[in-house]
Amino acid sequence: QASSRLAPIFIGLPRKRCPAMATTAATGSELPTYVPATSVSHEINSNNLEDGKGSDIETREAWDSDDEVDMKPGIEWWQAAFSLVIVVIGAGVMALPNVPLKGGMVPSLFALVACGATITESGLTMWKGIMAGNKGAPVGKKNIVSYEDFGRAGFGQVGEASVTIMVVLYFIGLSSSFGVLIAESLAHLLGHTVSAKMVLLYLSPAFGLLAMLPNVTAVAKLVPLAIIAIVALCSIIVLKSFMDAQRWQTWPDLEPEKLHKAWPSSPMNLGPVVAILFGSFSVNGNVPSVMCEMKDPMQFPLALKTAMGMVGMIYLMVMGACFYGYGEFTQSDIVDSLSYFPANQFQAFNEPFRKWTGGSAAVLGNVMSVLLLVKLAIGLPLNLMVVFYSFQTFRYTKDYVPAGSAANKLMRLAVVALAVVVGLVVTNFSQLFALVCAIFGPLLQTVLPLFFSYRIRRVRSMCLRQCVHYAMLVVAGFTLTIGTYESVVDIVGGH
Repeated sequence: QASSRLAPIFIGLPRKRCPAMATTAATGSELPTYVPATSVSHEINSNNLEDGKGSDIETREAWDSDDEVDMKPGIEWWQAAFSLVIVVIGAGVMALPNVPLKGGMVPSLFALVACGATITESGLTMWKGIMAGNKGAPVGKKNIVSYEDFGRAGFGQVGEASVTIMVVLYFIGLSSSFGVLIAESLAHLLGHTVSAKMVLLYLSPAFGLLAMLPNVTAVAKLVPLAIIAIVALCSIIVLKSFMDAQRWQTWPDLEPEKLHKAWPSSPMNLGPVVAILFGSFSVNGNVPSVMCEMKDPMQFPLALKTAMGMVGMIYLMVMGACFYGYGEFTQSDIVDSLSYFPANQFQAFNEPFRKWTGGSAAVLGNVMSVLLLVKLAIGLPLNLMVVFYSFQTFRYTKDYVPAGSAANKLMRLAVVALAVVVGLVVTNFSQLFALVCAIFGPLLQTVLPLFFSYRIRRVRSMCLRQCVHYAMLVVAGFTLTIGTYESVVDIVGGH
């Protein structure tokens, strides 16, 4: 954005031409070409000194050139990388502390690397498809600027429809997860005197009012505040976890092998783990829009790899710190783990956290809840708007719900009602987030990008890369099947 704002300042500046350049096409001379500034300066001085006009000469040295002024609109690769980091790190970070609890620390680390690498490679494949799809576009225009365009270029109207439907369902599920987390945060601030389910029910009219916003321009201006909130949340989680780790080391009944488990009780437990990590690394829906904002889309791979590397390090710190600090007594809501601490190991595994006597940090818990509310209150209307915009632009629905119409308002209220109902049925954020990401994460982040890109490019990758893509499809298939099944089992069993 900063680059695009500066561009008009430089566009109107006159650019001096070298006298040694041919200036007329009518004479049949060659097209104008620049020559080095030092040569120009020397030629000007020599010619004019011969004419006795040396006193009126303006010497133009190499450093007087305007070549360093980049007037091309768009963002640099590092700005794109930062934008992707902001997009990726969201509410999913609140589900990471429960990942080692379900899958064991060692497999969870492998899953984190595998999911991050899978989505990164899918994004790079998507980039190749978008570049190929935009190759024949008229100057100044692009054929692919959104995920829906990518689907249409890859598989026609069926591809566009499949992307739209999955995006709508995914963001409704994500909005439900946000609603559950908002309710949990408010319930914490209220001292759990009201259940999270009742809080969610009471908040539903407010969510309906948010849905009536004609656009999210005002909300979008608050995104930097959401960024500050999520950075503060991650910092508090890491620091407090390391501080609390010093406390359990003094327990008289400490049994380290029970406190920290490196392996899961069953390989099937890795299903929800991989699903959560798929959702936490989700970025490919933003690949087309970020690419179109870049000065040089050829640098997108560098931006994506940098962003995913940074996200992976942050996730590793959050997940590792919580596992080290709380181990097997990590609560489903990490705010509760940060707010209460058991006096010994027996208390940690046999009594509810509200009865722990090892100390409490109620103020810190409230600060965490407020920061989380700030992030979620800004993110929820943005997620809902994705659904509304899809209905308003999709070829098969746009004529039925035009913006500003009564039908459009009913559509928005119906979406909110569906999101609230899902949240009332599944009141555990981690379980709901895992289910939503298990169903839609592999399709949106891996399967469709690979399929559409191959269809657009019609070029076979080298054998090694094809093997990597087959392995990625195995990871996606495991998440879609085992992840979905285990997430449903957890929800039904109330684990």
